[in-house]
Amino acid sequence: MSDGARLRGRGDGDERGGRAPTISVADGGFAGLASDDRGVSNVVGYVLVFSLVTVTIGTVFTVGLAGVEDRQEAARLANVERAFEVLDDNVRDIQRYDDPSRSTEIRMNGGRLAVADPTTVWIENESGGRITREITTRPIEYTSGDTTIAYEAGALFRSDSGGTAVLSDPPFVAAEGETVLPVVRLLEVSGAVTAGGDGTVQIETGTPNDGGLTRLDAADDPHEIRIESPRAPAWGRYFDRTDGFGDVTANETVASATLTENQTVYVRRIAIDAALRS
Repeated sequence: MSDGARLRGRGDGDERGGRAPTISVADGGFAGLASDDRGVSNVVGYVLVFSLVTVTIGTVFTVGLAGVEDRQEAARLANVERAFEVLDDNVRDIQRYDDPSRSTEIRMNGGRLAVADPTTVWIENESGGRITREITTRPIEYTSGDTTIAYEAGALFRSDSGGTAVLSDPPFVAAEGETVLPVVRLLEVSGAVTAGGDGTVQIETGTPNDGGLTRLDAADDPHEIRIESPRAPAWGRYFDRTDGFGDVTANETVASATLTENQTVYVRRIAIDAALRS
């Protein structure tokens, strides 16, 4: 058999046996192998998917954790707000039922409880003269971050970064020519005037005396009530929506309103002693 026949026969046998042809450099075999980028594409795809999953998990964790913390803070403030509502009710019960004292428990949750700077209330005649003694009281305030909850002169307030809202109105009544203005006066604070931390604080309140009552009639010309307070704008909004008050003005420190039912005006000073006990 000639050499050519043997070569042809071997080649035929290779094809019939299904063996892969030998890669030839001359035929560009290595270049074709190098240009096959399917493996590279798989790696790039894996990296992109892994990065997307990692970013998604990180974002969900961060946003979710912030949301949980916000809800926890809101719940803590809601609990403090309810405690101040109990304080408000306790002081009203002292007024109504002559209870000697009441105690209110507040969980601090990292906030600060303090007896704050004085608020002043008085009545003027139409000429601007003061016809009652100034009633000076000191609010009880709880502060946490941008939020302050305060009990002041018989009313309950909450201040946030967006402004101040009245949570509970003062017990003022005006009808049929008469106006009754009970003003809760924090007369004395025993012990500490501030408290903080994460524990519990008791606010003990009691009344040492009836505080006194002033009766004003038409001859006294009771014309206007004025309140000097850091929550003056909120007091102004209260006067504006309440029967018996008109011509309301308020700035950042003083709110005033005319008494439209002013044939007889009663100004009652309700003296309250308080103590903060950890």
